[in-house]
Amino acid sequence: MHLKRRIAESRLRRVRARTIPPLTQAQVEAHVRRLFPKAAAPTATPRISAGPYTDAQRRSPRVSVSVEIGVRKAGCFNFQLAAFDVSTDGCKVELVEAVDAGERVIVRLPALEPLGADVVWVRGTHAGLRFDRPLHPAVFDQLLDRFGVCCAA
Repeated sequence: MHLKRRIAESRLRRVRARTIPPLTQAQVEAHVRRLFPKAAAPTATPRISAGPYTDAQRRSPRVSVSVEIGVRKAGCFNFQLAAFDVSTDGCKVELVEAVDAGERVIVRLPALEPLGADVVWVRGTHAGLRFDRPLHPAVFDQLLDRFGVCCAA
C-alpha cells in the first residue's frame, strides 16, 4: 500500500512538472501587463478569455485540417479531440470535456513529443490552444504532410 502511494505521488509530481513550467518573476509581471493593459484596472476581464482571435491578432497563419489529436488535462484521462485548424503556435479543437480559459493541457500531435499548452479561449464546444513553444517551420511542414495537407498557405 505504501509503495503504491509513493509511486502515485511520484507520477503526479512528474505530470505536474511537465504541465506547469516554472515562471520567473519577470515573466509573471509581463503576463499580468498583457492581461491588464491598464495597470489601474486589476478587476478588468483578462483578454485571455475574450474569444477567438482575428487573423490580425494571430502570430502565425492557420491551416485548416480535419484530424484527431490527443489532449489531456493534468491528472485526467487522454481524449482524442477533433482539430479544425493548426498553426505553429496552437490549434482549435472541439471539446468533449469542459475546460476554462487559462487551464493547462498536454497536446499530443502525431509523431511528436507531448506539448504543453494553455487554453486561450473557449466558445461553446470549441477551444483555442496555444503551445508553450512554437513548432519549428520544418516540423510544422512535416506535421501537415502527416495530416494530408498539401501546403501551408
